[in-house]
Amino acid sequence: MSWNLLGVLLWVVIILYLVFIVQNIRRRRIKMIIKQHKWFTWMNFGIDLAEIVIFIVALVGMFNLCVWDNPDLEDNSRISANIKYEPLVMNTGTGNSSYVTVSSAKKKMGSQTYTYYRPGSKTTVSGNDASIVYGEHPSDVNAARIPYQKKKLKAMDQKYQRAYVAIYTARYKKNWQNGLGMHAGRLATKYYLIRVPDQSFIKQVK
Repeated sequence: MSWNLLGVLLWVVIILYLVFIVQNIRRRRIKMIIKQHKWFTWMNFGIDLAEIVIFIVALVGMFNLCVWDNPDLEDNSRISANIKYEPLVMNTGTGNSSYVTVSSAKKKMGSQTYTYYRPGSKTTVSGNDASIVYGEHPSDVNAARIPYQKKKLKAMDQKYQRAYVAIYTARYKKNWQNGLGMHAGRLATKYYLIRVPDQSFIKQVK
């Protein structure tokens, strides 16, 4: 059984509760008008308010689990992660040779894409999900949120002469906790740490 069915079940319960609220408010109001000949009582209003508040709390809670979930990447009870290291190759096309090409959109809501090269292939990723690092340190402030191991990155510096990409992939574990938000087994985040020897190996294009 998929743990994500727990989240589906909770959404069904919330929808059914909404139907119950509408019918219950209508039934009590009709009863109040017929038996008490009143259009409003504080007791009836209090019951309406309590039912609506419970619904809103449940709805916000589910949105928090499903949409706004932001798990700790070092929380081993929820996240499983792996890092793959791939060597880069030099792109020797037109212009200066480079390991990575940066494309920037000159707009108000501008964005960048990074294209790095491997034997027989190239990969383009969004600048929001990647960092280009050069110099002595194998990481930077942008990649600090990703739990890379500096000792391992230093070892890769030696192995690949500071020309590689470290691809971090995190997935939600298949358990009931992730199932409540319908995330079980799904991708949590993917990040590309692109390592080059120095800035001269980065090509900028418009």
